[in-house]
Amino acid sequence: MLSNVKEYFRPKTVEEAFEIMEADREHSIFLSGGTIVALMESSRIERIIDLKNLRFDSVSIKEDEIVVGATTTVEAFRKDPLVRKEFGDFFYDSFSLVGSWQIRNMATIGGSIAPKLGWSDVSACLLAAGAGLIVYGSDGYRKMLLSDYFALPAGEKPLITHIIIKKDGWISAFEKFSKTTFDIATVNVALSIMPERGRIKAARVVCGSRPQYPMRFDTIESALEELEINDLMPSIVRSLVFDNFTGGSNMLASFEYRKHLASVMAQKAAEKIKEMVI
Repeated sequence: MLSNVKEYFRPKTVEEAFEIMEADREHSIFLSGGTIVALMESSRIERIIDLKNLRFDSVSIKEDEIVVGATTTVEAFRKDPLVRKEFGDFFYDSFSLVGSWQIRNMATIGGSIAPKLGWSDVSACLLAAGAGLIVYGSDGYRKMLLSDYFALPAGEKPLITHIIIKKDGWISAFEKFSKTTFDIATVNVALSIMPERGRIKAARVVCGSRPQYPMRFDTIESALEELEINDLMPSIVRSLVFDNFTGGSNMLASFEYRKHLASVMAQKAAEKIKEMVI
């Protein structure tokens, strides 16, 4: 628990929220859905900055993009009619694996991304979808790729205001292995492809809970280009993930076990995609 909290803020603007954070970043934390903050054990945190008054909890379409407010809950996002219309069952099915119904109604999209959690199913799926972010930092508002956000130095923590997902015709699938539906992933895999005339024009291959944060595997993505989408495709995906997987070991699983699981999960995701294309 946070045993040393002395101040609680509910800023009304993004600028105010960021200014409060910058005034004492070492001892402050943003509160979005509260699922991460509630589990934290730290005597260092003295100030909580609640973002609910910012009202970034809607989903909208802007030209060829879906724009998602960062405080939109995981459950509201997965059930949103705009999201289902544009992305089918990908997010609806994938995010149903995120904890329990109660957790999904508390956890927010931005709050699932911001801590850069290695096991985040939300981050893995959004990376595979090619998601970008709108963030506010010391240099004002800017857009950046989710992958670039994960690469920011530890001391640079802009405030996420929106998530942006292109409506560009990619087909995606997600697989996760965990001990129970309430446990974090031992490993998770998200696969997206752009089909063209029965072949893979481009691909995004994401593995998370490695145990490092989710990342795309560029070598595998390049190897999949121009691959024919047929019955052999899923086994080829499995071999590529097995041969190119990078990660580590922790108390949940060894590197070798994760490598095996990731390749199996990738094959299952590829099977789903094959069925959607053929």
